[in-house]
Amino acid sequence: MNKKVILERIFHREKPRIFINFDFDRELNETVRSIHGRAFSNTLLRWYVDDTEESIKQILLAFKDKADVDISAISSSYNRKIIIRQVTGEHLEHEPVMVVVKSPPDDEIKKEPLVSPVKHEKEKDKNLKSVYGPVEFRISDEGERLSIRFMGRYDSEWIDEIRSYGKCYYDKIHKEFLLKWTQLKVDSLSDYFSTRGVEVKVKKSVVPDDLKEQRKEFSEDVRSRQLMPKAVEGVDLLRRYLEENRYSNRTSESYLSLLEVFFKYYNEKEPAKITQNDVSDFMDSFIVKLGFSASYQNQMISAVKTYYEIAGKGKVIPQIMERPRRSRALPKVFSKDEITRILGSARNAKHKLLLWMIYSCGLRRSEATNIKLTDLDRDRGILNIREGKGRVDRMVPVSDKVWAKLDEYVAGYRPVTYLFEGQNGGKYSVESVYNVFKLALKKAGINKEVGVHSLRHSYATHLHESGLDIKYIQELLGHRSSRTTEIYTHVSRRNLIAVRSPIEDLDLR
Repeated sequence: MNKKVILERIFHREKPRIFINFDFDRELNETVRSIHGRAFSNTLLRWYVDDTEESIKQILLAFKDKADVDISAISSSYNRKIIIRQVTGEHLEHEPVMVVVKSPPDDEIKKEPLVSPVKHEKEKDKNLKSVYGPVEFRISDEGERLSIRFMGRYDSEWIDEIRSYGKCYYDKIHKEFLLKWTQLKVDSLSDYFSTRGVEVKVKKSVVPDDLKEQRKEFSEDVRSRQLMPKAVEGVDLLRRYLEENRYSNRTSESYLSLLEVFFKYYNEKEPAKITQNDVSDFMDSFIVKLGFSASYQNQMISAVKTYYEIAGKGKVIPQIMERPRRSRALPKVFSKDEITRILGSARNAKHKLLLWMIYSCGLRRSEATNIKLTDLDRDRGILNIREGKGRVDRMVPVSDKVWAKLDEYVAGYRPVTYLFEGQNGGKYSVESVYNVFKLALKKAGINKEVGVHSLRHSYATHLHESGLDIKYIQELLGHRSSRTTEIYTHVSRRNLIAVRSPIEDLDLR
């Protein structure tokens, strides 16, 4: 029997799995398809099943008389005899199955499975750490560059893998690889290292202290300057426009503050005499050189552009003002298992209901704190969200499970006006919501750089995965444009799991 199948134990997609490895063979491929619970990883291009005793039995029985099955990578010296006895028919009604158990050479480095990130499993798996790594992934402040650094022993093959993801630069000073960031690269390379038992540490870059100091000094100098009378009139003109057109308080405050900074930068010029080149010089000298993000630059352009559109005079042409090119990061989403752990971690009834409401209704942080008791319609089973982002009202269904938790909370806490109120009355602060969420993450053993908004992202993604049309999700989230909602199709697994790789149709060996 020349055909050979090798089983390998890994930690993949937050669960222990067994990879089924073999050289491409149509017969073996069809055999794998007959195994209940098998799945194919499009990232790693391999078949896998859940790591259970029943799965091992299925694999061995499926490949009986078709291939030698090597289980040495999943069998320790302690349990090897037990597994062989169980799969050779001693406890089954089938005939014995041929199993090949090989001991690796002494000089071969043993590859161990990745340790589960769940806190309560760390102690159990503490002896399974790899002799390699770890590998550090660092994402730039603007989310545009990915830096990869080996913090310990590494394999030269890893470098080839990194270079396969496109243009790559090696920084000899910091000893790290630099490439353009995409969520796909992070996920794929994390998967690649994880399956080799290597710990992956993902960090987001912070602004260096010296650059922070430069920003502080320069900003303080600009803000200390006096506005010319015409500039004061210009800020007031923008204020009236924003109020008349019902811009949100947050947007109005931001635009007015940014326009004031811009006018103070050119405090010796009247707004009408500022030129297009002046705007470009400001963006280069103040924003780009001081390392402000593309998001901040975009807001500054919006403020300046809005003013010159309504002022109707001057040397600045708002129509030709270009915005910075920004990478559009995919939303950070939790798995359903992670959501279960997060929502179940809070012991305080208020904190628990707060997290339940945000996830189950897809709320923004401010929307959760703005809920009034009168917004809850028990007869219709809905929550009325008043003036969400962009002053858009909407209704979202509230599940029976949440209503039960809500009744229990109201009876115990007796809120007066708002559903969630502070200790001294009035609505709960958004900062408190953030603190509740971070504490829940810690208790759930989830170490991710995410915000409360990830619960809303997860709500939308899970709805899409369950088959709900994107138009309904758009209404539930209160998005004005379907293009905003369509980003959740990129992180949903509903369509991905049905994709068949074209390599399956090739006669390769």
